[in-house]
Amino acid sequence: MGETDTLYYDIEKDRSAMLSTSFPSSDYREEIAHIETLAATWRRQRRLIASPEALRSYEEDFLVRMAYNSNAIEGSTLTLAETEIIYEGEFVPGKPGREQIAARGIFEGHDFLTRCSADKRPFDKSLILDTHERCALDLQPSARGIYRNAPAIIRASRTTPASPLRIREEMDDLIFHFDRLVQESSPLLACAWFHAAFEAIHPFADGNGRAGRLLLNAQLESFKFAPVAIKASHALEYKGSLERWQADGDDAPFVLLLLACETEELEKRLEFLAQFPEDAKSRAPLDERVLELLHANPSSSARELANTLDVSTRHMQRVMKQLQEEGKLRHTGPRKGGLWEIIGSRNV
Repeated sequence: MGETDTLYYDIEKDRSAMLSTSFPSSDYREEIAHIETLAATWRRQRRLIASPEALRSYEEDFLVRMAYNSNAIEGSTLTLAETEIIYEGEFVPGKPGREQIAARGIFEGHDFLTRCSADKRPFDKSLILDTHERCALDLQPSARGIYRNAPAIIRASRTTPASPLRIREEMDDLIFHFDRLVQESSPLLACAWFHAAFEAIHPFADGNGRAGRLLLNAQLESFKFAPVAIKASHALEYKGSLERWQADGDDAPFVLLLLACETEELEKRLEFLAQFPEDAKSRAPLDERVLELLHANPSSSARELANTLDVSTRHMQRVMKQLQEEGKLRHTGPRKGGLWEIIGSRNV
């Protein structure tokens, strides 16, 4: 959460209801707190797995699920099993070539964004254009990675996309308001807002949905949350909730859908990690285990921590002193009976 006392933020735009009303219109604190707890537990458990290679099977399964659902939302007839075959680099006989190329584009776009994250590339307009160029492989090269130059209509929707002449300006505003919202609100709400606003702008001639969902997951992962696979069975709910936000300013349906997807994915990942035997888990460095224990119980003493971690009290005192000198830990209140405070964000 941000350091402000409120999640409410006025978007100073007038092109649609979602950009001219206060966001959020509802209180999502309880749902967000639950997700943050799940995410922290998931990150801690994931770090204990001795070999990162052991996690690859889940990540590959998620990527196939995500690609299948994302394309199915757009009307693809590929099955989950057929999407997995395409992921393995094979061709599915009897299925439209464009659908198979679109599936391959999802994998290409995901890999591209993963590399961008590793390289710490900024999330800006250039990244968005490059993501579309790599994921919309079923489009003509002249339509990939460039903004549309003609008016657009979203079929069977009340949402009015941006005029071609305003796309660049609105994409500038999109990045600006997203960065601001991250600082003043929950990153989860900022990601929800960005996705709905991006789809409302509809900057590309085609492929906006798949590019938007890839960007949504890249944003979630940048804030240490799990990526999500919005199910094809929820396609009507997904599209309808976006429309209600974009046309009516009602953010609740989409925000709650996204938070539910995030909760479900985190629970799946925790269930997977729970299957690992204890001997497959590594011991985290002592200083990290100290911070984890103090995060759970800030009133713990050096003696209590030493007993829990099976080290001498003197050694524990040296570790805690080092953490304070490194700016990771500080003590507040009286020497006896005070609390330990962990400084800064922790990727646990």
